[in-house]
Amino acid sequence: MKRIALSYPLGVDTPRFTDNPPVMIWPHSSTDKGDKFNQSFHMSVNHSGTHMDGANHFNPDGKQLWEYPIETFVYETVRVIDLEKQDDELITKQDLEPFEEIIKEADLLIVRTGFYRYRSDAHRYGQHNPGFTQDAGEYFMTFENLRAIGMDLPSAGGGQTMEPHGVAFHQTVLGLGREDERAILLIEDMKLDEELTNIERVYALPLLIKGIDSGPCTILAELSE
Repeated sequence: MKRIALSYPLGVDTPRFTDNPPVMIWPHSSTDKGDKFNQSFHMSVNHSGTHMDGANHFNPDGKQLWEYPIETFVYETVRVIDLEKQDDELITKQDLEPFEEIIKEADLLIVRTGFYRYRSDAHRYGQHNPGFTQDAGEYFMTFENLRAIGMDLPSAGGGQTMEPHGVAFHQTVLGLGREDERAILLIEDMKLDEELTNIERVYALPLLIKGIDSGPCTILAELSE
């Protein structure tokens, strides 16, 4: 069994989506300054770097991540689709329909657009990423087994197309206005630069903090040799 990380470490160089503030880290105590131990503060919005959107992100009646049972974050049927997109392009239902049979099987669908290649260009990655449309969200919600969608984008909403497309997509998949509690969780800014064949299982473990909608996420994939 091979194991790889599908998440990035969080740091002051983490690219940020649109006008989100940067990650900040500063020391509380330091052995370099004569203290007996190292201890630091860190501050960031909870949607910095690799993170998971809980339903409460766009749905006031939806759950925050800490309210989900732990098995929510373990995925046994992971499927990957390659859907190349460039700056500011939209991902629509029409783009997704050719992958219908693959999506039907998935409890976690990973959409690899190739935009991870531009993560080192923080402005381009954070301001001009592709994003999903509302009809893509409505299409995803027709797949009963689908519990989460991961992507190599800082947000499922495009930096230049958040209004109206990105907002509507988030509202749709996170269950706004539904009578049931159905929501598809979103894993944004995934590290998808490796070969992703033969995935057996994915653990996508968010930092569970009471009182906030979503959180940074460490993702471990198990691949068969």
